[in-house]
Amino acid sequence: MKEHSHAPRQSTHLGVLLMLAWPAILEQLLLTLVRYVDTAMVGSLGANATAAVAINSSPTWLITSVLGAIGVGYSVQVAHSIGAKDKHATERVIEQTFLAVVVMGAGITVLCLLISPYLPGWLGAEAAVAPDAVRYLQIFLLSLPFQAGSFAFSAVLRCMGDTKTPLLLNTTANLLNVVLNLFFIFPSRTVTLGGTTLRLFGFGWGVSGAAIATAIATTVTGVGITYCAMFRKKEYTISLRDCFKPDRTIIRRAMELGIPTALERAIVTSGQLVITRINASLGTTALAAAHVAITAEALSYLPADGISYATTALVGQSYGAKEYEDSRRYGILAGWTGFTLSSIMGTLLFLFAHPLASIFSSDPGVIELAANMLRIVAICQPMFGVAIVLSGALRGLGDTRFPLVISIAGMWLVRCTTAPLLVYVLGLGLAGSWVAMVFDLCLRGALCIFRFNRFSLRCIAEHQY
Repeated sequence: MKEHSHAPRQSTHLGVLLMLAWPAILEQLLLTLVRYVDTAMVGSLGANATAAVAINSSPTWLITSVLGAIGVGYSVQVAHSIGAKDKHATERVIEQTFLAVVVMGAGITVLCLLISPYLPGWLGAEAAVAPDAVRYLQIFLLSLPFQAGSFAFSAVLRCMGDTKTPLLLNTTANLLNVVLNLFFIFPSRTVTLGGTTLRLFGFGWGVSGAAIATAIATTVTGVGITYCAMFRKKEYTISLRDCFKPDRTIIRRAMELGIPTALERAIVTSGQLVITRINASLGTTALAAAHVAITAEALSYLPADGISYATTALVGQSYGAKEYEDSRRYGILAGWTGFTLSSIMGTLLFLFAHPLASIFSSDPGVIELAANMLRIVAICQPMFGVAIVLSGALRGLGDTRFPLVISIAGMWLVRCTTAPLLVYVLGLGLAGSWVAMVFDLCLRGALCIFRFNRFSLRCIAEHQY
């Protein structure tokens, strides 16, 4: 989608929002379906294999979230410069994004590899799980420099109004991941398709094979998205030589926007590490069930994720063009759209909890426990959808600090304090940590509504005259 003109009619704004959002929503849906297949393949190896991946879910999410914060710091500047129709500024921000990807990607990879042998043990992995968990993490980390490019330039492309390129490349690479899983996870075997018997080659590497497939697929994605963002946009001319000339103004602004986002995600994930440690203390079955439930739950907030990407771009471009009322209108429309779609998804999550859980595990105990967790978390999906979408709107306005405050309040003042009480003192077991999650996500939604309303009105008031 090219740069748009902001029409005053509500229906036009909704049409622009949905036009930009649908590829992002479809991308998230396809990626999640692929992750479902990936999780199911690992789950077929048993509870220990699922737990080996599950114990790494929070730290890998933390790592990729920090990398994603790079994209926020630069992509919001891209949206503002496009709104202001400053072509040279857009080119310079894209060049500085590449510099940040190279430096941050390499630095984070080295740091994470140094602590990887110890991390699963710190999180409470049992002796039978720890070796596979360490191998999975170390292989995954090798693709981080390329993942940095994927996260940063996907965000840049979306803020340029291009949500179709990330859709195409992310989906293709993740389908590649599933194909590679077939060869890397399982040993050579005989399969029957349509009455025809085939001999399928396989390496039989188990959990390590899943990690190798993921690393290859994410590397392909990173290279492709970085190339498209830098060299396939004909309206912009990017110099690779100029990429390595630091621009202090752009870097400083990227840090102002990106550091609060990185801290926000670090706060959330560090809290999730605490929750993972609590879940691990309940045994391998509980840990595997929590991982299965989290994987299945991802389906419910896919529409909100896609709308959030579009909202950041539209609110950011409107803000850059000094059309502050339009930026508020886009945010409000996006909030209501996210609430409605998340309500529908939450209902489906509740009704189909058991079939969803059974996709990812063959263990009856894991399936039943995971299904119960899904029914609990379905309650808060509408407010969580609002939180996701309005966080994107706030980033478009350049407000990345308040989401940090929201994360601290929700994760640490609510979830991490109530979860131990509910799990151990009241004896609710795994359900206790999920009830605490419901409290957390509902609070985040309410605070995001309050902040966006106040902040967007203030932007209008300050620039009215």
